[in-house]
Amino acid sequence: MKRQIIFPAIVCMVVCSIGFAGPKETGEQGVALTVYNDNFAVVRESRLMSFEKGLNTVKFTDVASAIDPTSVNFRCLSSPGAVFLLEQNYEYDLVNTDSLLKRYVDKNVTVALKGSGADTGRKLTGQLMAALGENLILKSQTDDIEILDKNSIEEISLKELPDDLVTRPTLVWLANANESASQLCQVTYTTGRLGWNADYSAVLNADETKIDFAGWVTIENRSGATYKDSAIKLIAGDVRRVTEPKPTRDDRMFSLNIEELAKGGFEEKAFMEYHLYTLGRKSTINNNQVKQIEFITPAVGVPIEKRYIYERGRADDKVQIKLEFENTKENKLGIALPKGKVRVFKKDPADDTLEFVGEDEIDHTPNKEKLLLYIGNAFDVVAEYTVVDSQHDRRMTRETHKIELRNRKAEDITVFVDEKFPQRVNWTIDKNTQKYEKRDANTARFEVQIKADSTVTVQYTATQTW
Repeated sequence: MKRQIIFPAIVCMVVCSIGFAGPKETGEQGVALTVYNDNFAVVRESRLMSFEKGLNTVKFTDVASAIDPTSVNFRCLSSPGAVFLLEQNYEYDLVNTDSLLKRYVDKNVTVALKGSGADTGRKLTGQLMAALGENLILKSQTDDIEILDKNSIEEISLKELPDDLVTRPTLVWLANANESASQLCQVTYTTGRLGWNADYSAVLNADETKIDFAGWVTIENRSGATYKDSAIKLIAGDVRRVTEPKPTRDDRMFSLNIEELAKGGFEEKAFMEYHLYTLGRKSTINNNQVKQIEFITPAVGVPIEKRYIYERGRADDKVQIKLEFENTKENKLGIALPKGKVRVFKKDPADDTLEFVGEDEIDHTPNKEKLLLYIGNAFDVVAEYTVVDSQHDRRMTRETHKIELRNRKAEDITVFVDEKFPQRVNWTIDKNTQKYEKRDANTARFEVQIKADSTVTVQYTATQTW
């Protein structure tokens, strides 16, 4: 016996009182998500399904429209092996005017035409010959050919919905059951257009020696499905996937939902070569929604070093401002920080408001590693560069550089001047007015102390051979 079963999207959710790890194999229905950095997620949904013994046609509705149908995995949890799939089809040709009319070509339809003035309109029944662009071509019951402008049509009546059209994306299975029974089944699949990233905020104290550091998870769902009361896991790391060319971005508006973290924040742990963050409570992620959830308890008073760095040869020729701090437990951090954008603020003492002072992006940063944020260029520290002398030979270049550093601030500062050399050359600093440090094979760094409202000149001769 072959039976057709349709399962709706909203299923009974059994709330487990001992945690929110997601649907279990003990009788719980529900949804669980594992979301990755690169706009990709794994969806696991458990539903209670009724089967007749033998063949069943099963329609599993309300899957994500961005599903990869080749990734679907079906398991019968309550009785393993009692139900197995013979065939699967992914139906995504959704009901709309064009798809309906296309399937009614050569069939009878009834068209109600608009009237005007005293004309109340009329109805016309006939065989639909074509639906092209803005016109319908109809063969009436008197064999007249009517060409109708769609703007003149008030209503089109059809007798039934074609079998091959669905109202929402649907997986259609041919399943074989060993017995007539209700079974708890789990469906797992991957979907695109569902991703997450980390966003951080850092608030500088008055003397710019410490920051308060907080982090938020931002989840963006454009997958075409809503995940109600879902268990949520996030994976951070560079997970390799074989991907097809990305489609054009769908530029639509998103709502912003900032979720207050009343309980059950993210728990972080190492997972293979990546890091896994599990939300300790369930949360609903609606389609076309951007949701933010706090995932780092704010670290207050993290020590930082503010650095002024002049990198000779940069196009803008300005002195950079960088903030350096360590991701350690001593600094009330010490967890794996996923890549993301860090926005830096400082309080204006005049009205006690936070003002934005710059931002940078960090890569995945393990525990006990340093972070260096480039937040902008110094306004009151000016660098003026001059080539004093230049000699060139076939396998040698020697140049004398002069950099005048003017500190117009009301405080003493230190500026680090970096001379960058190309790869695969030998270099030496022959004459120099300040000491330098060889930081690596390509960098010589001068540490320059400058008094308030003063000028210091750095001059050195660099020889390169190859």
